[in-house]
Amino acid sequence: MSFFNRFNDADKINLFLGDFLVRQAGYPTRRDLAKLLIKDMKENIKGYIRDENSLFQVSQIYLDGVVTSRSALLKKIKNLYETNRDTTELVKVFSESEKINAVFSTDYDIILDDVNSNKIVKILPTDDKVAVSKGGEIKHYKLLGDVNKYEKIFISIQDFRKLKVLDFYKNFFKSMKEDIEKYPTLILGMDLNNIDFIDMLESTLLGVEKKDVIYAVSSSNVLKTRTIERLNELGIKLLPHTEEEFFKELKDYLCSAPTMELELKEATVGKKIFR
Repeated sequence: MSFFNRFNDADKINLFLGDFLVRQAGYPTRRDLAKLLIKDMKENIKGYIRDENSLFQVSQIYLDGVVTSRSALLKKIKNLYETNRDTTELVKVFSESEKINAVFSTDYDIILDDVNSNKIVKILPTDDKVAVSKGGEIKHYKLLGDVNKYEKIFISIQDFRKLKVLDFYKNFFKSMKEDIEKYPTLILGMDLNNIDFIDMLESTLLGVEKKDVIYAVSSSNVLKTRTIERLNELGIKLLPHTEEEFFKELKDYLCSAPTMELELKEATVGKKIFR
């Protein structure tokens, strides 16, 4: 039985995509970016890294060790996303469905925004005002910014701390939480053992009241005890699916027409045949 049988055909959902889109498109994931930065470090600097999979941590050590300037680091990240990829079919699934209320992204890519900009309202934490969807467009929250404004992306531990605590960003998180309280939220494409992702989920979901409709598909067969504890604290329910199986079900749900629309079409066709 499909997970999506619990929803009505016209129900809207939120998607927290993690690394899903960039992996499917062939762009570097957060873990890939961390590995690339580590290659630039001298051995004595690498010794300060406690978690090589944490881009926040690796970037902070990279900057603290003065491997290069902050400006050069941000340009390096930007350049990694400049190769054009054929993502049209993939993007259509996420940008043309009327069943998506909002997408939350944690990567720096611009895959969704550039292909169907008229159907997406991009929302950045660095915007002076939180953009509003006026014509039914999908809201796309870019939690850490993106390469179109690469000089303002959040990449290090220090960056993320500022994002969480400064008053300037409160309206961004407030808007995210309001959308999460209104619609079921599905988390896809996150390595739930990665401390960066857990920290981002925590900063987004703390204070959210409707915690009974947040689900996560894990790409890992074994989750750390502390990870499970933090997921439970956030009210996130784990789904026993592989990412590939879940995406197939998700795609079918997003691309299917609402039952009422199908029945109307069938009734119209029936009348034409009858005449």
